[in-house]
Amino acid sequence: MKDSFPTTGASESPSILGEDKLRRVVDATLDGIVVIDAGGTVLLYNAACERLFGYAAEEVLGNNVNLLMTPRDRRNHDTYIRNYLRTGKARVIGKGRDVTGRRKDGATFPIRLSVGELRDDADATLFVGTLHDLTETLQTRAHIEELQSELMQVARANTVGEMGSALAHELTQPLSAVVGFVEASAALIDQAGSEMPDKVREYMDQAVAQSLRAGDVIRLLREFTARGDTERSVKDINVVIAETCRLATLGTAADGIELELNLAADLPPVLIDHVQIQQVVLNLVRNSIDALGDSETPSITVKTVLGREAVEVVIGDNGPGLSAEVRERVFEPFVSTKPNGIGIGLSICRTIVEAHGGMIAFDAGTACGTACRFSVPVFDKSVQ
Repeated sequence: MKDSFPTTGASESPSILGEDKLRRVVDATLDGIVVIDAGGTVLLYNAACERLFGYAAEEVLGNNVNLLMTPRDRRNHDTYIRNYLRTGKARVIGKGRDVTGRRKDGATFPIRLSVGELRDDADATLFVGTLHDLTETLQTRAHIEELQSELMQVARANTVGEMGSALAHELTQPLSAVVGFVEASAALIDQAGSEMPDKVREYMDQAVAQSLRAGDVIRLLREFTARGDTERSVKDINVVIAETCRLATLGTAADGIELELNLAADLPPVLIDHVQIQQVVLNLVRNSIDALGDSETPSITVKTVLGREAVEVVIGDNGPGLSAEVRERVFEPFVSTKPNGIGIGLSICRTIVEAHGGMIAFDAGTACGTACRFSVPVFDKSVQ
């Protein structure tokens, strides 16, 4: 067989590039390209394939392509070839599918394989396989799924803790009032000189005792949720933010929204629980995404700046903004601007930031948009 391949759709049209240039183009592609005949013999094997599989071209050319496959994919490939030779059809043509490649050292790796069909000068059928290494893609996906799982667990724990603390605070006052009213009622009855059945006195004493017991339970709940035990380590805040913004913009809700990262260079490291701080950034960015639903040119800006002994993170958007009334209460539990919100997210953000020794606040409103800034202290090497 001649060592040449068609280069244009019409056989009459001359190739714009010579064969040498075409081969250089093929070798310059980042994805692997393999050309085989109907029997599976490798006719072309580009430089990217050499990097992917570890075989030099001279070790593969003229051999069966199943040299690059695992036993399972080898069997599938042989079946495809037999079916094609029998029927003239191959269901893998024009479709991408995930397969497993086998390197020279025996290691395996995931590949997205796309197959095209062409005719050579002798009108024989050739197959062109494009091979894209999925290793980095799958590793990134696994890393994102791991981060999402960590954030979900932390978010659930923080939500339970914040709601427990908020409920404890809200219930303490009415319970104290119940105790006061019952004791006052008993005192008024005694002052009036009216005789009180022993059972009524017993029930009132029980009401006071149980209310006080409930107050003790709530006090213990508040102490438990306020402990805020975290695992802190020295981190680059810019890396944490960039990684979190990738998570925040996954999904269709962020489609069409321009997210600009303006991260200051050479920032000092910070000592943080990075998953907790990720939750703060995630919550603030997603709040901005939710607020931009009706914006014609939605945009979000996330920037970092070095302040006095702290790194400051500012997350702003060009949405409708917050009213002065809402801005004053926005970090309180159960205060929300969303129709179905429970008003815990920003309260959790404040708890996390303050537990790290920082501060969080919304800037005074402008004509439109919001800007929330929070700080985390820089890592002091002298305090360890």
